[in-house]
Amino acid sequence: MGGRYQICSGHRQVAHNMAHRERGRSLVDARHQTDLGNKLGGGKKRKSGCQHEAMASHLVTMREKLPEYIIKERERLTRAMPWAEINIAGAVFKNDTFLRALEQTGFRGLWGYHWNQQGVEDVDANVPEIETDRGGFGCFYPLEASASLDAIVARGTTDADLTQSFEKIVGVPYHTAAHLAEDAHNLRAALLNGTAQQHYDVYVGSAAWNQWLGYVEHIDPLTVAHLGQEGLERLDAYFAHVVSVQDTKPLLLSQMVDDYIKHCQKTEPTVVVGASTEIQEETAKPKSTLKIFYYDAACEFTFVEGAMDPVEIKNYTAERVLQSKANKPVLTGFLPTRHRTQLHIAIVVESTRTMPYGIAVWGDHEGLRLTEANVDDVRWIGEHSLFIRLTLQSGKNEFSVKLTI
Repeated sequence: MGGRYQICSGHRQVAHNMAHRERGRSLVDARHQTDLGNKLGGGKKRKSGCQHEAMASHLVTMREKLPEYIIKERERLTRAMPWAEINIAGAVFKNDTFLRALEQTGFRGLWGYHWNQQGVEDVDANVPEIETDRGGFGCFYPLEASASLDAIVARGTTDADLTQSFEKIVGVPYHTAAHLAEDAHNLRAALLNGTAQQHYDVYVGSAAWNQWLGYVEHIDPLTVAHLGQEGLERLDAYFAHVVSVQDTKPLLLSQMVDDYIKHCQKTEPTVVVGASTEIQEETAKPKSTLKIFYYDAACEFTFVEGAMDPVEIKNYTAERVLQSKANKPVLTGFLPTRHRTQLHIAIVVESTRTMPYGIAVWGDHEGLRLTEANVDDVRWIGEHSLFIRLTLQSGKNEFSVKLTI
């Protein structure tokens, strides 16, 4: 089922190449973006009815001034590091205007996308929602799913311009393993309890059903300096394990981005299967439950073993997370019917809006092949599940999938 795939690992020097070491700073600090807009665009975000007008003015100012600012920042770094080819930027907050400015000045990628923006330090209450992270837990094209923001961000930009531009800037995660555990960013704990290697092995195990797969390991040099002797030994052991994996190819972020652009013309749908261990009672044995993490250009889903519908939905074409149960689609019908070598699955989903959706049919279905369907995609996730990707319209949605042995 798998095609061409590659596991890439970013190392410590990456942070030096594209970002200052101070917390929250980067080649183009997003706080500088906001300050620049405030100085040139008439102050901070206004409240009530003037909010959208202030936002539009802020973004227009950024669109005019950011390219010049980015060029000056890159020239300053080039003078300090003349050997470096600087084509990957880093930022805390991102928006389409910033991405287009990077594209205009010759950058290839933007590093620093957090899987869950709510856990990021230094979040400024004055930064509007439009500038918070949107994207999956791996590499993606941020401008591919920005249609809902075009009215504000890309006024005067034609559809042809949008089609041509989204493929040029790759969004890169701050730290890939962040979606696997809440404390994945704690390097010392991850090394001491062995979860750093476990998280990497999750991606190694998921390579078989992905066409392309990357892994960014972000390690701050200041954190390394405080690891102590045992921590340093475990870090060396972790890196030794990473490079010992046959399909691992350690790369700089710029090389990783180039490889993604070469092999993925659009955001590559990505599926990762991991296990979470929970102890419900003090005397009970730990219970391991599989989770499926999926993302593409339009959405992200998280599934828990045994449940067909996603427990979490992130809709990149609209709101960031559907937190209200009342707003979530409802799987009202799932009827599999077998006739000889044919398996027909009828699916019914009720939705309050047009949106991306998906279901996971748990179990080993690798003996089946697709013959007919009116869904967006059907993919086999090893022996774990059959994943069916849907696009819902408001109201009742009916789908049909036909498989054969």
